[in-house]
Amino acid sequence: MDLNLEAAFDEPIDLSHQFDFPAAGLARPEVVSLSYVSFTGRLERQEPGFVLNGRVVFDGVTACARCLAPVPFRRSSEAYWRFAPAHAKPREEKAKGDPEDGLELSPEDLDVLYYDDLVVPFDPLVEEQVQLELPLKALCRDDCRGLCPICGADRNLAPCACKPPADERWKTLRTLLDPGN
Repeated sequence: MDLNLEAAFDEPIDLSHQFDFPAAGLARPEVVSLSYVSFTGRLERQEPGFVLNGRVVFDGVTACARCLAPVPFRRSSEAYWRFAPAHAKPREEKAKGDPEDGLELSPEDLDVLYYDDLVVPFDPLVEEQVQLELPLKALCRDDCRGLCPICGADRNLAPCACKPPADERWKTLRTLLDPGN
């Protein structure tokens, strides 16, 4: 979807759109499925450009970080974007000081999206919000015991009979503790 900023020149406009981001396209292998992403918001003129306030809502299923069981989730977050024309972008002054100093940006400058054209691609902005809201290490439950690293059994369903491998780094010290020495 393209966002037409020109439509909000005279009066604010309300936006509502459903986005489809396939789970495979998000480069997050733990995400099993993702619903349509719903965006609702208001685009309005604000000097020097435009402001878009809205809400991003979606749900999906991800794999438990320990046992790989499906974990459903729902996310709803506020989204805020400021748009300004490219000619309003801070420019580096030709100063007599150190040329290595570069341009100093304020925190507000980092939140501005600069445009050359009044039609801005909107899909990448919403996809970024989705990426920020996806759970990083989802757990099926707080006390998830995970999979056995030796046989791969789900330790939440039944205890595993595997013995942990011996730690050979301590073998020399164990010989000192043996009474037969």
